[in-house]
Amino acid sequence: MKRRNKSIVQVGIVIIVTFVIVAYLIGEKMSQTARNMSVDLAVSKAQNSFLIVKNKLKDNYQFSIELGKTLEEIIKVNGIQLPTISEQLEGVLIGKNDFYSCWFIDLEKSEEGLFFTHIEEGVGKKEIDASRKALFKNLQLKGEEFVSPPYLSQDSRFLVSIVMPVKIKGNLVGALGLDIDLFNFQQHFYDEQSLGRAYVSIISSEGYCIIHPDEKRIGAGINSMSDSNNVKKVLISGEKYQAEVVSDFLQVPVVRVYQSIQLGEINANWLISVSVPLFNVEEAVQEVRNSTALIGIALAFLLMVFLYFSQRKWLSEYDRRQKAETKHRAVENKLSSIMESTDQIMIFSVDRDFHYTSFNSVYQKDILEKEGVCIELGDNALGVYKTDVRELMRKSFERAIQGEHFLIEYERNQQHYQQIFNAIFDEDNIVIGFSSFRFDISETVELRKRANQEEEEKVKAQLKNIKNQINPHFLFNSLNSLYALVEAEPGLARKFVLKLSKVYRYLLDQNNSSLIDLKQELDFMKHYIFLQKIRFGENLSLDCDISDCYMSSKLPSVSLQSLVENAIKHNIVTSEKPLLITIRIENDELVVANTYQLRSDVGSSSGTGLKTLNALYTFLGKEQPKYGVEGNLFVVRLPLIS
Repeated sequence: MKRRNKSIVQVGIVIIVTFVIVAYLIGEKMSQTARNMSVDLAVSKAQNSFLIVKNKLKDNYQFSIELGKTLEEIIKVNGIQLPTISEQLEGVLIGKNDFYSCWFIDLEKSEEGLFFTHIEEGVGKKEIDASRKALFKNLQLKGEEFVSPPYLSQDSRFLVSIVMPVKIKGNLVGALGLDIDLFNFQQHFYDEQSLGRAYVSIISSEGYCIIHPDEKRIGAGINSMSDSNNVKKVLISGEKYQAEVVSDFLQVPVVRVYQSIQLGEINANWLISVSVPLFNVEEAVQEVRNSTALIGIALAFLLMVFLYFSQRKWLSEYDRRQKAETKHRAVENKLSSIMESTDQIMIFSVDRDFHYTSFNSVYQKDILEKEGVCIELGDNALGVYKTDVRELMRKSFERAIQGEHFLIEYERNQQHYQQIFNAIFDEDNIVIGFSSFRFDISETVELRKRANQEEEEKVKAQLKNIKNQINPHFLFNSLNSLYALVEAEPGLARKFVLKLSKVYRYLLDQNNSSLIDLKQELDFMKHYIFLQKIRFGENLSLDCDISDCYMSSKLPSVSLQSLVENAIKHNIVTSEKPLLITIRIENDELVVANTYQLRSDVGSSSGTGLKTLNALYTFLGKEQPKYGVEGNLFVVRLPLIS
């Protein structure tokens, strides 16, 4: 016992050392992987953020161009009408909050102009100030649109202005200005949820900071920035650049992506830098290392406890199994005496590994004859079977050893067997094997076949009887109708004879058929209804609405004719009460319905035709027809057979 406990302690020490080494290696790998992932995620986030800012700037610039074109169109038509232009400018500030103010200066009246800005009450009108006039003069010198450097307005706001020339036939007639409040513009980006933890800086082509989360830096030059060299490099080259730096604003390592953007046709680039904080993974990795080591110590302790109690349980299990095997041998001896008392049932039993624990002489003799193997106790029962039933026996053995009680039937060498499997349990309700009883049921199966054949012949005879009943009765009525037509309508009489011949040809051709295509049955029904309409005229009508996709479906032959004939036989067919028969498809069933108006001179029907249909569907193994009165209709639903 002491030696056994010492081994348990040694196993625990090995596990603890192994977990410590694994924890260190995992930590190193996690640290490198997490850093690479952090950089990749940061670069991806920076690129997405750049696209957001780029699109926003381009949208505003494009809007300025479109507004300038609109003013040119207005002036081209009406001349410089300040009230009309005022409506346009005021509408800009009402509908688009990206701009703080907008203005227009007439070239001929440069001292006058229109100036609108946001005030507390909404949008207000002011006088053109010196800053806007200076921008107008700059436009006259440049001759094309431009974006101004940041400047401080009279109301102490840092602004950037987009200044657009308004031209008529290539001549400058005025200037349009749209002013962006840099503080408000910056806030727009930090309200944008898709930016997440990233922050954005924008540097103008002149080297002034336009956007920065630290508002003190807005309007400052690039020389005051710690990464001024990177900024200058990108402003000169216009190429994308990426670097890992320590953010002056966040005081943490960030991935910073620099990329330039050109607004419209202006020959000047703005620079956008997006900074995304890197994840600090070192502390998390160290926590994983510590946790892994603690888990190793805990697992080692638990394993030692488990091994200790497992040893005790194994000894207890060994004693219990010894008792169970003794009991099982006693049961086998009792079963053996029972097995040898019968010469009709093949009996055997096996343990959990499918080794024979007992069998009777009948089973031993059958295995010798069928498999050519002389079995002994301890042989593998599954190994004696040949390939034709081996797979079936394997599945059955596995089911039985799972504790199931079941019965199977199978055929082999033109003989039919029924075999019962019963799991054997010990006193703790654990499966220790199973027993099996096999019977030769070939005679029983033969009796079943004969009974099925007799039932089939009976149904076929009933169907043939219905067909035969059609012939004399229907022929008698048809000849009476033909007699009346010969003198009155010879042409119709010839057509009548042709239809009658097709009806009887169908009955003769299908006399021995149980199933027929729906299309053939419907064609027959049309001929049959034609003959009946000679007798009943417009008092009888058939409405058939069947999709072509169902025409190849099967149904018992003359089933439709039987239903239609019953409808004519049992219902009133007069001009006051015409008989309407409809045939359609509902839920993949053939629905035959007729107006329900029973004749008083016809006794109650025995329902022979419907009973025969039921019997035929039963023989075919299909769902039974359904019939009954629904409102003022008698409805029969026949399942179609694919």
